[in-house]
Amino acid sequence: MSYDLTPIPDRQRSAGVIDVALLFAGANVVTSTLVTGGALGTMNLGGAERLGAMLVGVLLGTLPIALLARLGPRTGLPSMVLLRRPFGHRGAEAISVILVITNFAWIALNNVVAAGAVAYLVGGPRWGWSVAVGLLATAVALGGERAMAIFDRFAVPLLALLGILLTWKLFGDSGSAETVSSAAATGTSPGPPATFWLGLDLIVGYQISWSLMFADYTRFQRRPGQATWSVLLGLSVTSLWLMAVGAEAGRRSGSPDPTGMILGVGLPAAALGLIALSTITTNFVNLYLSGLAVRNLAPRLPALAVVAGIGFIGTALGLSGALLDGYASFMGWLATLLLPIVAVALVHFFGGRQSRETKAFHGPALVAWAGGVATYQLCQAAPTALVGNPVGRWMLQEFGATLPTILVAALVYALLTRPAPTG
Repeated sequence: MSYDLTPIPDRQRSAGVIDVALLFAGANVVTSTLVTGGALGTMNLGGAERLGAMLVGVLLGTLPIALLARLGPRTGLPSMVLLRRPFGHRGAEAISVILVITNFAWIALNNVVAAGAVAYLVGGPRWGWSVAVGLLATAVALGGERAMAIFDRFAVPLLALLGILLTWKLFGDSGSAETVSSAAATGTSPGPPATFWLGLDLIVGYQISWSLMFADYTRFQRRPGQATWSVLLGLSVTSLWLMAVGAEAGRRSGSPDPTGMILGVGLPAAALGLIALSTITTNFVNLYLSGLAVRNLAPRLPALAVVAGIGFIGTALGLSGALLDGYASFMGWLATLLLPIVAVALVHFFGGRQSRETKAFHGPALVAWAGGVATYQLCQAAPTALVGNPVGRWMLQEFGATLPTILVAALVYALLTRPAPTG
């Protein structure tokens, strides 16, 4: 088992670009990627704005992870240990808590989606299928990164087949009249007024949700270049593909619901089985990351017990289908919390800052993080609060939260820290 916080020895760094890319792809080829694209598709945006939001959003959300992924081969350490340098030991532990809590929500949400799909296919209570899916994902995660890679070698091609079928139905086949809404006829989406910037925030928020796993798999590789390519191939390609499919399906149907997408475009109900499979490939990644985060908090806890406990809690939370109602709010908070962490890490590791593995919190990093959180929330709240006047209308059209948050957090950290001495 590699739920270890010490550097991976050179003899164990045998993972290739494809192996690690498949782990990222297996995590990303999932219903939540379709849902994110579907949510973009239901916004009242033109085709060029939707495409621009996807392209720029995926780029902005993936490049920081691809850069930070290079630290895995360089150090052999997992992300939570590396984050001790800019944030301090206690700060990294606080980030671990954030990761564990958000992963509980992801595990539960994925189990709910899978349970609904399987129950539609074969019947039976949703809670029973939610438990079954949760147990299967936990069993794979207990096998470590090798078991996950083997599972992905079978699962990812099947999930890619589902994506191909959806792509053909939406773009290769003109589609039946029953699957095309009135919104499609006018070239607009049926949702509320939106802007390019709001669409960009949505896409970046989803992409950045993978940021805290930047070194957890790439530390099994030998060269930084391998790590960068693994992230770019595994995350950006799958996101652009499935978000485009989800956006078109959402535009046509007026809903981001993945089950409705599958059935609405005329695919057989059996395709829902692949939806359930996709949640498993994502959840054992969530379990693995949560296991590392908990070990960062309590290194003496047995790895098997930690992963089993996380799987049990996530599965229990998934017994409530009401969690799906909070998806949009959940995405906003993910971006709020994670974007400043990524900005601080980039400045620290690639801006030549001094390493500060303090036993407590590193003040400059916490100030920068707080400034980034406040900036994101202010940008989100200001258009709503000021929508009744010209300033509010201008902000709604021209002001997003992603770029200001990154810039503020990075600038604050750079100003409060000193570059490492050279020579």
